[in-house]
Amino acid sequence: MARYARWITCSLFLTTLFAVSGLLPHPVVRGEDAVPSVREVRQRLDAAARLADNDKFAEAVGPLQEAVRGLEAMAAMTKPPAGLKPLADKAETVRRKLERSGADVKEMKIPGAVAGGKAAGGAAVPPAAKDGISFSKQVAPILARSCGGCHITGKRGNFQMATYAMLMTTGMVQKGMGNDSRLMEVILSGDMPRGGGKVSPDDLATLMKWIDAGAVCDADPTAPIDALARGGAAAPRGPAPAVQTVKLKPGEVSFAFDVAPVLLQHCATCHDADDPAGRLQMVTLETLLRGGESGPVVDPGKGSSSLIVRKLRGKDIDGQRMPLGKQPLSDAQIATIEKWIAEGARLDMLTGKTSLETLAAAGRARHLSDADLAKVRFAAGSKVWKRAIPDEDAEVRPGEGVCLIGNLPPSRMDEVAEMAAAVRARVATELADGEKPLLKGGVVVYAFKQSYDYSALWQNVLGVERPKGVQGNAGLSGDVVFGAMLVPANDDTGDDTRLLLAEQIAAAAFTGRGIFPEWFSRGAGRAVALKIAPKAPLAVGWKRDAGAALQRIGSAEEFLTGHADPAAAALVSGGFVSSIAGTGGKLEQMLKLADEEVPFADAFMKVFRVTPQQALETWAAKEAKSSRR
Repeated sequence: MARYARWITCSLFLTTLFAVSGLLPHPVVRGEDAVPSVREVRQRLDAAARLADNDKFAEAVGPLQEAVRGLEAMAAMTKPPAGLKPLADKAETVRRKLERSGADVKEMKIPGAVAGGKAAGGAAVPPAAKDGISFSKQVAPILARSCGGCHITGKRGNFQMATYAMLMTTGMVQKGMGNDSRLMEVILSGDMPRGGGKVSPDDLATLMKWIDAGAVCDADPTAPIDALARGGAAAPRGPAPAVQTVKLKPGEVSFAFDVAPVLLQHCATCHDADDPAGRLQMVTLETLLRGGESGPVVDPGKGSSSLIVRKLRGKDIDGQRMPLGKQPLSDAQIATIEKWIAEGARLDMLTGKTSLETLAAAGRARHLSDADLAKVRFAAGSKVWKRAIPDEDAEVRPGEGVCLIGNLPPSRMDEVAEMAAAVRARVATELADGEKPLLKGGVVVYAFKQSYDYSALWQNVLGVERPKGVQGNAGLSGDVVFGAMLVPANDDTGDDTRLLLAEQIAAAAFTGRGIFPEWFSRGAGRAVALKIAPKAPLAVGWKRDAGAALQRIGSAEEFLTGHADPAAAALVSGGFVSSIAGTGGKLEQMLKLADEEVPFADAFMKVFRVTPQQALETWAAKEAKSSRR
């Protein structure tokens, strides 16, 4: 399956390469029968965008002109295709970028495009209407008939969206941004659905309106989409209970260290996210507390009478003892769970939305020494590689505080491992005081030679498609805190490689603490990297494009809640955090407060004296004013 996914990615790469080389057939527009397809126009736009991203602005003009001619032909049709508007908006984005570079495209008119908040004709574009489109009654049936066999009841390409909740975790839908959502892109390009299926223009319009209006779910987000499509299971169970993290007293039960590992080992297989038994998910603490078909299974403060305890003991219950078909839990394990509930079913680390796997790993990390945790983390790092690329062994270069795992040639692995060790030391001088390690247990850095290998990490480990334009990311996978990067192929000076290493190692230091939102970890990583390798070609591009990317992230709220375009959000995060961090060790202060278990919002206010939204809006206003000069 991994080879198949990588072959598909490689095929898409070759298609783009042919488009860039001008080897794709040029459409001849002679009446509606000869109008180019949405896929053909998108290929030309992708070619133009790729050339523009590589600063080949003059070469990008030709593919853009061809795409615009196709858009003009579509606009002249009796019934233009539903994909016209998002294609036109993308064409306008490319045109503006070329215009800023000095290319002669100012007079190029793109039918139906939105530029600067106004349509091509000059009328103000109204805000996205709250059309009241029902997910359960309108969207779910479209997804079920168009995607059901492969991605709802099945898991083709290791991608599944069996429920609304699963769909939203894939990153395929960007709330409020239909044009930028990957779901719409793969449909409009003709890549999906496969096997000759088509999504009608009316269905496309419904999907677009639903996403633009915020992608709201009017049903239980964990209800199967195919059941909603058949008219069942549409009534919501209500939101999961809010969970606050608390500091425990000596002798109290730790959910992360004492309870989560037991649930993972004995219960989570049947009560997973895909098809949970009794509709009870043991994926996060919030889903556990929400309960299932029989109602809540945990009654905080009432250990012995809680349904989960009675089920584990096999007493005073309907049905069978749990776990079904397995050895019963020991009396000591059940007593620990009962005591945890009697103490209030409290959470002592991270958040209620954190996966049980990550919570259990964090609990182990708290109790192990730095050296012992490094052994666990680096060993687990190789297992994560096998999940990403099961048919290819990796080169491993362990070191102090950083372990490099990748598929570069051995000599190149040695070079990058030496760079990683030096970069980690530099990052530590920026963020640590020398008394503690940069991150307890260290960081695993995955170094990928090919783009499709890096994409396999996103698909097979993170469970989502790799966002366009992303060359590196930091994250958590069980015991592993990692930074991953596509190693630049043509980097004679090594500056870009050092820059990416610094970004991912620093971002992982924040991510591994577990309290920082993704935008801050990513921005802090980029801010540190810009100090370490400020003259790297990639760094110059980051600084140049950060302000312009503001136009692509939506509102401050969308950015801060993780609903912005990933590539644009990375640029904005780097520019924003670099601006507020300045000098004076503010990022180091944030790490110290995190180690003292101060919540992120409180730590941010203490260090920066404003809320994240206030700081972002102030920075964005300055950038907007600067761009008008």
